Amino acid sequence: MIETTETMTTRDGVELVATLWRPDQDGSHPVLLSRTPYGRGPQAPGYHLDVERLVAAGYAVCLQDVRGTGSSQGEFRFIRGEATDGHDAVRWAATRPWSDGNVGMFGDSYLAITQLLAAQERPEGLRAIAPHVSPFGLYECVHQPGGIPNLNVFLTVSLMVLAVQELDRRIAAGTGGPRDREAYLEAVGMPHAFARTVQELSERVPPGDQPLLADLVPFYSTFMNTTDPADPLWREGVVDHAAIETPALVGTGWYDYFNTASIEHYLRLRGPRRLIVGPWSHISHGRDICGRDYGDRAGQDAVDWTGIHLDWFDHWLRGAPARESAPVKIFVMGADEWREEESWPLTRARPVPYHLGADGTLGSEPPGGGAAGAFTADPGDPVPTVGGAVMVFDAFGPLDQRPLDARGDVLRHRTEPLAAAVEVSGRVELVALVSSTAPSADVAAKLIDVHPDGHAELLIDGIVRVTGLTPGEPREIRVPLGWTSNLFRPGHRIRIDVAGSNFPRFARNPDKGTTTLHAPSYVLLPTIE
Repeated sequence: MIETTETMTTRDGVELVATLWRPDQDGSHPVLLSRTPYGRGPQAPGYHLDVERLVAAGYAVCLQDVRGTGSSQGEFRFIRGEATDGHDAVRWAATRPWSDGNVGMFGDSYLAITQLLAAQERPEGLRAIAPHVSPFGLYECVHQPGGIPNLNVFLTVSLMVLAVQELDRRIAAGTGGPRDREAYLEAVGMPHAFARTVQELSERVPPGDQPLLADLVPFYSTFMNTTDPADPLWREGVVDHAAIETPALVGTGWYDYFNTASIEHYLRLRGPRRLIVGPWSHISHGRDICGRDYGDRAGQDAVDWTGIHLDWFDHWLRGAPARESAPVKIFVMGADEWREEESWPLTRARPVPYHLGADGTLGSEPPGGGAAGAFTADPGDPVPTVGGAVMVFDAFGPLDQRPLDARGDVLRHRTEPLAAAVEVSGRVELVALVSSTAPSADVAAKLIDVHPDGHAELLIDGIVRVTGLTPGEPREIRVPLGWTSNLFRPGHRIRIDVAGSNFPRFARNPDKGTTTLHAPSYVLLPTIE
């Protein structure tokens, strides 16, 4: 394997630097390109493929610093501008002496959306992409529906990755020193006290007021304080799915915070595509998440993640016969097994309404009337985040929700113990009729699998901010919880929790008030019969 440093020039004269690994033999090779702000080493964030194995299979692997990061020139603009730079990078990679003109792209998270943005420009030579856990667009990296700042994603990434990368860049350029880096790491408590630091910084109001980031991540405040999705700020970071015909291998995890975004990419893309969803989070791809063991077949190593990509790229870049496999592969939690499907969402899934009753019940029969319950939202005492699709807090994923049982500001609705298994596979949504004593209210909902011993395993959650409310006037809202696949076994209960906050995963609503859920309020569960 030969390693070299390669430099290209964009259309506006900016030099971007890449590390290239290629087979130790003469000739040209198909190229696998990844574009990253997180460092070019094969163990840097965003790479979950075995680079040595890719090279041994005959590929040239090219890892490029995006504009304004690492050794590349220019200003880092966080997703904005990656479409044109990606186009230029693909065209450059396709025309190098070591390239046979066929280019594929791979990588996770930021490295995934750079693929989609490049593909929409239709650069000559781009034959296939493999975006894993990709955000839907720039806005969705920062905010939830209703303009709720997504502190879990953007604050964490800015503190833990972007700021540190900028300090390293300044050290390399001679404009900063190791002491600056050491002082910053101490200030944010990296690594052992970092979760506590994120918790403390999440409490700052407004959320964009972060002095630690003002110099190192200068766009942080602007992004956080611009909550309107129609603002011109977000236009450059929007994926044009209608323009993408490049074959795409899309991957995500049920506990990844870009789960919904990744699946939406899969549904909207026009070209040949495949979807794989495992019991993974954004940072965990093994057989277990925080003690929940899904079995020895669950992890990416067990399914041969690199091998799946090699099959994909061999077919689209080299013309090898496609390995026979279904277009969709999902891991069904509860049953803890993989299953191949011909489509997603599943055509046999039937949306079944489970109604929230006034006495904490959850059932298929609509209640006679009245209210399903009420909760008070107090920004001074928000409901704390316990698990879910979070990145760096004390724990994440399918955590037991019983630590929240003593709180009186959470509505809990559950079925009787199930007489027969119920599989829920698809998109879950809470449809609620709400009123509030405040002019705005957040409605945070969770789907939970309650085991016979009382263990309350979190599956998915979501939140919506409702504004312009008039006291006493109910309004119908929809809270998208996201996509999941879970088998509720006999003796288990299906539970829905509803509250006014989920902090610090999501920024708090500054309005204090009591929110009432009126009948009919129900959760739509895509049930497999």
